[in-house]
Amino acid sequence: MDVNKFQFPQVAKWVVSILIVALVFYLVWYFRFIVGCIIIALILAFMGAPIQSFLSKLHIGKFRIGKTLSASITLAVIIGVFSGLFYFLVPLIIKQAMAFADLDIYKIADYYAEPIGKIDKFLYEYQLLPDDKNLSAILSGEIMRMFNSIKLTNMADVILSAGSSFVMGTFIVLFITFFFLKDNNIVGKFINAVTPDVYLEEVKKVVSTSRSLISRYFLGIFFEILIMIILLSTGFYLVGIHNYILIAFVCGVMVILPYIGVLIGGAIGLLICLTSFLSIDASLDIVPVIVKFVSVFACVKLIDDFVLQPLIYSKSVKAHPLEIFIVILASGEVGGVLGMIFAIPLYTLFRIIAKEFFNKWKFIKKLTANI
Repeated sequence: MDVNKFQFPQVAKWVVSILIVALVFYLVWYFRFIVGCIIIALILAFMGAPIQSFLSKLHIGKFRIGKTLSASITLAVIIGVFSGLFYFLVPLIIKQAMAFADLDIYKIADYYAEPIGKIDKFLYEYQLLPDDKNLSAILSGEIMRMFNSIKLTNMADVILSAGSSFVMGTFIVLFITFFFLKDNNIVGKFINAVTPDVYLEEVKKVVSTSRSLISRYFLGIFFEILIMIILLSTGFYLVGIHNYILIAFVCGVMVILPYIGVLIGGAIGLLICLTSFLSIDASLDIVPVIVKFVSVFACVKLIDDFVLQPLIYSKSVKAHPLEIFIVILASGEVGGVLGMIFAIPLYTLFRIIAKEFFNKWKFIKKLTANI
């Protein structure tokens, strides 16, 4: 019997490859906390790379800052920015929590009993609600069920667990970020070490180009969020909305979730807005408040959609806006919210790899023409 015809070596090679890939996926899932910390550290390193690069080139006479000191200064800047945000936002969050606690649910229910009754009548008329139930009872029941499900003992356990994970994760992220900044080619060195020599030149180009484009992308996202917060807080302040900075921050940060972020951020922001007003006056007519909120939010979102996002996405990763739109939608179908967040960086990496290894294909040439 001719053993070669069964191609056992080739079959064994495929089996081993599949097992290795499966093992890698399992290890990534099992150590997902550490992997998440590494990804966050890599993003922070990408954002801090321009600062670190600028500082490392500075010199005063014969004194040169160097990579270690420049990485330390850059990390201190990153810590300062996030610490400042934390210090500034915590009092606003506490204030909002107190406003939520001051809500008189029963007074609000009494005030809106008449409009709720009209809605009940409409639902009964078109048989959308059983005759033995009413909207007010359903809403109050759901609210009470939500409050009853939040037990102080469970909350204390959750807060303690989340707090310890946050402290540990922060330390790990900062530690890894420092070394990513100090040796900004550490990932490239690892990739080069596992790359066959025949593909080494192409892989080096991929690493260099992707580091530059992805760094510009994350910096662009940071400035997009910052501009959104400034525009929203200014607009909310001008129309007289309470706690406008916290609301603007929540809505602005949700920009990192493409397309669905506007719905989540808008819903949370509107909830905070209404809570702030109703805690002061439970008999307030909320329609004008909603109109003011939606008007400001819609105007700023239009500026984001037609000015900020085309400039950031198109210029930073050098891709057409329609191309970006389709990629984000497809990534959302495959990976959900997480897929949408990382859609652009991964697509950028894909285009760079395709340009280096498949540049003879006409479609790839067209797709990567701007890189």
